[in-house]
Amino acid sequence: MKNRLDLFYGAGSHLFINKGYARTQMKDIAQQIGLSTGMIYQYFKGKNDLLDFIIKCTIEPSYLHQDFDYPIQGQLFEHLDQEIDAAFEKNAADFNKGMENPNYTLVEMFSDAFDVIAKYGVGCLIIEHNLDDLPKLAESYRDFRKIYFKQVYQYVERFINEGQMREVEDKHYTTRTIIELLAFWGMHIMNDAFERDEALTHEKAKKICLDNLIPAYSKK
Repeated sequence: MKNRLDLFYGAGSHLFINKGYARTQMKDIAQQIGLSTGMIYQYFKGKNDLLDFIIKCTIEPSYLHQDFDYPIQGQLFEHLDQEIDAAFEKNAADFNKGMENPNYTLVEMFSDAFDVIAKYGVGCLIIEHNLDDLPKLAESYRDFRKIYFKQVYQYVERFINEGQMREVEDKHYTTRTIIELLAFWGMHIMNDAFERDEALTHEKAKKICLDNLIPAYSKK
């Protein structure tokens, strides 16, 4: 049972991100896994329940390995919107703790910033690729992105002022560049890049990303 949930999570995530939620049918997920469509309906009441399950597992990874009464259906996810907002708020609060730490370093910030963006990567990409189909989630995600950008920008200002980071011509676009590099290695390369690399681990992607960011922005 649990192994099949892993398969449903992986196949559903891949198709919702790369094909789109509206264009993906349960038979597409079944075909990718190698099961009959009827078998999927033994586990999930419908496509929206599978989507909610995937999003829930994104913010709470242990949920994937819980015991369930099948088929999994909507009443389990009645408060999912609030849970997502709470997860985003906690992430922002945790990332902001470095501002209160006078010993916090640029390298630590890059590392933590990567973890923030990679932690919910699958769920965030599903939202990014299905904005019209998921308006409430899209609103929450936009708010999260705005807060995240503001935090990284504030860290850029701080580390330039402290002399840990070199001067840059434009802090706004430098912040965007940093975030785009973090997002590529933390989210896109394993999920929706033109040349995806599913075998790349979180730690390997993080190391490559930081190996590029640290020498580029550390003050010589």
